[in-house]
Order: sequence, then C-alpha cells, then structure tokens
Amino acid sequence: MLDKILIQKNWISAILAGKVLLLLALSWLIYDRIWVQQVETGYLDHFLAALSNGKLAWLALCVVLAPINWTLEVVKWKKLTTPFQQISWHKASQSILAGITLGVLTPGRIGEYGGRLLHSAEGHRSSTLYAHFVGSLSQNIPVFVFGALGVSRYFSQYYFANAFVANALACILMLLAVFMTLLYVQHQALAKWLIGFKWFHEFSRVQAEVAYGNTTLHQVMILSLLRYLIFATQYLSLLFLLGMPVNAVEGWMGVFVIFVFQTGLPMPPLLGVVARTQLSVIVWSVFSTDQLTMLVVPMILYTINLVIPSLLGGLVLISTNIQKQISND
Repeated sequence: MLDKILIQKNWISAILAGKVLLLLALSWLIYDRIWVQQVETGYLDHFLAALSNGKLAWLALCVVLAPINWTLEVVKWKKLTTPFQQISWHKASQSILAGITLGVLTPGRIGEYGGRLLHSAEGHRSSTLYAHFVGSLSQNIPVFVFGALGVSRYFSQYYFANAFVANALACILMLLAVFMTLLYVQHQALAKWLIGFKWFHEFSRVQAEVAYGNTTLHQVMILSLLRYLIFATQYLSLLFLLGMPVNAVEGWMGVFVIFVFQTGLPMPPLLGVVARTQLSVIVWSVFSTDQLTMLVVPMILYTINLVIPSLLGGLVLISTNIQKQISND
C-alpha cells in the first residue's frame, strides 16, 4: 500500500515537473521567435513596413486560412479515430493542439504522436498511434507529388543547364510518392506484416480497429491535399505581401520545392526554422536579392501556423489533469 502511494506521488511530481518544463520551453519559444530574431534580423520592422504598403488583404488571407487549416486536421483526425473511438470535436481539437505543442519541441515533430494520445482511451492507444501514422502518410503524399513537379521545373530552369539532372531528382521524389501512396492504400498489409514480430503481436487488434474503407481513405487524402494547398497559399500570400518579384507560377513552383526539401529535415521546428529560412534564401535568390524578405516569410508563416497553436496547445496540456485522464481511460 505504501509503495503504491509513493509511486503515485512520484508520478504526480513527474507530471508537475513536465508541465513546468513545458512552460519554460514555450516561454523560450516566444522569446526566441519574437525578441531574439527581431534583434538579429529586424524581421518585425521589415514586416510592419510591408503592412504600410496597403497589401493587408494578403495578410488577412494568410491569417484566415490558418484556423481553416487546423479545422480540416480536426475533421481528418475524427475520421481516422471514429472506427475505434468516438471522440468529441472539443477533445479532438485539444489533441491536435497538444500534438502541435509537443511536435515543435521534438525532432521530426515526433512529439505529435504523444499529443494525439491525450484523449485516447486505454486499450486503443496503439490504434491511435497507428491512425496518426496513416494521417501523416496521407499528408506527405501531396508534398512529394507537387515537390517532384516543382523540382523538375525549378532546377531545370535555374540551376542545372542539363534538364536530365533535375528530372532525375524529380523522378526519385515521385517514386517516393508512389511508395507512400501504395503504403497508404495497403496499410493493412503493413499491419499484418508487423504482427509477425514478437513486439507487435497486439497489432492483430489494431489491424481490426483501423480497417479503413476506401471511402475513408479517399476522404482523408482529400483533406490532406486541401491542407497542403492551404499551406502553399499562405506562403504565396506572404510573398506577395512583402513584394517578392515572382508571378503565381514561379511562386507555386518555389513553394513546392521548399516544402518537399524541408520535409526531409529531421529537426525540431525550433531549430529547423533556421534551416527553413536558409532554404528560403536559396530558392528565392534566383528572383531577388532581398534576403530579409526571404527570411521574414517563413518566420511569419511559422509564427502563424505553429507558434500560436503551440501556445494554445501548451495551455491545454498544462490545464489538463493528465493523471486523472489516464486513470479514467
């Protein structure tokens, strides 16, 4: 009995320590994104100067699309979890926000898996993790399909005199897209294969719970495609807001290239944003010499799409009684 009480106290202390660390990490996130980057680059001054040019409609478009984007993710999450667990819209939204918060602090945003478990009932957590894997897979497919198209056009025009190299790279990306598509459509075969391993015997139950029909898979893929196009539109709107001298075709092409290469950066967004801004400079430098604009666009987009939702997710995690949540489940 005494051991059980001690274990419970240690568990409560661990949860409290985790929440304190999370609060500190989010505070550092705000400090780094707003103050440190402003001191180092002056990006906020540049951004505010752009707003005085009367192009507020582009910013409004970017901001309005952000909640639409995450709403689509909530819809997608509910579709993926409905076969094994009925989850309310409110709890689904909390899981998404919690996933964003943990994702910005981990390499490859692997922490998102932990966030999705926030309202997952005991006995369905493996299925929840697998559902998130299927959802992530669907989100990466358009990244590589459109990325292949962008790479073929962009590199053949601006970097490689011989189009063969650009097309070869595009073919590799398209093959990866095809592989992911096959894995997505035949994900049940993957689950069945995993059952053969000792550590994955429970996947027999998971396989039954996530037996998505073609209708669900098609709907999830459409939602993922819409989210990708929203991301790209937000990026393009900020380019136009800040006066990047590109037309719509050049803008889409560059955005597709940036998205496919930043997907391959296994870094937490807190560090990966540096690599993303440098990638932005490399891609847009063929159109302009205004490097500050090239740095500002991904930083503002990062703030709108990740920093603000991660702060909301932090509030969700800090205010949630995780011990009670686990006990109830």
